[in-house]
Amino acid sequence: MSLPVEVLTVQSKCGIWKLQNVLQLPSIIQRRQFSLPSLVQSVAWGLHSPGLLLSGSFDQSVVLLDWRNGTDPSNRWSVAAIVESLAWDPHNEHQFVVSLKNGTVQGFDIRAATSNSTSGSKPSYTLHAHDKAVTSVSFNPSAPNLLATSSNDKMVKLWDLSNNQPSCVASKNFECGRVFSIAFSEDNPSLLAVGGKKGGLTVWDILSEPSVAQSFRKLSNQKSEANKMQTI
Repeated sequence: MSLPVEVLTVQSKCGIWKLQNVLQLPSIIQRRQFSLPSLVQSVAWGLHSPGLLLSGSFDQSVVLLDWRNGTDPSNRWSVAAIVESLAWDPHNEHQFVVSLKNGTVQGFDIRAATSNSTSGSKPSYTLHAHDKAVTSVSFNPSAPNLLATSSNDKMVKLWDLSNNQPSCVASKNFECGRVFSIAFSEDNPSLLAVGGKKGGLTVWDILSEPSVAQSFRKLSNQKSEANKMQTI
C-alpha cells in the first residue's frame, strides 16, 4: 500500500513524499519539492486524480501541482484575498472552491486555467458568504451542489451552488465562537461536524432544516432509505 503525504514549510516550498508502506514509516522512496511564490496556507489533494494537489498561498494565488512529474506549477489562479481553505468538488473533477480572508468563496474550473496569475482566468462565481474570513469549506459527498461554509463571524451556512448561482439555504450560530473547521460525514452525509474556538464539537443534522430537506430531496430520500434498512 502506498500513500502520498505532503509536508509544507514556511519557506514558500511544498514538499511531497510518497511512502512505500504505511506500516513501515518512514520508508521514503520518492520526494518532490516545488518552489512557490509565497507562504502556503492550504492544500487539497485531487479526489478524481490523486496525483494533483491544489496549493493556496498568502500572495492571493492558487496553483495546481502534479507530484508525478515534479515540474514547477503551470496552472495558477489569482484570487481576491488571502487564501483560507480549498476544496475539490467531489461531483465534478474539474471544479474546486477557495475560501478567502475577505469573507468570499470563489469557484474555479481547472479547464480554464492559465500559467499567468496576473492575467488569470475568471472564477465561475464569487460568493459573498460571510462578514469575516471564511475559515473552512466542505462539499456534501452525496448531494451535488451542496456546500457548507464556516467563518470567524461565528456562523455556519449551507449553499446551493446550482447553475453557478449560489443561494443560501440555511445558516446557524452554534455558540462555539469563531468556527475553525467543518466537515460532512462520508458515512452519513446529512451530518456536518462543526468545531470552534470555545472547544468541543457540534454535529448538525442539516435535514432538520426544512429548507435543506426541500432543496435536496435526494439527500432526504437517502436518509429515509437508510433508516428503513436499520429497522429491518
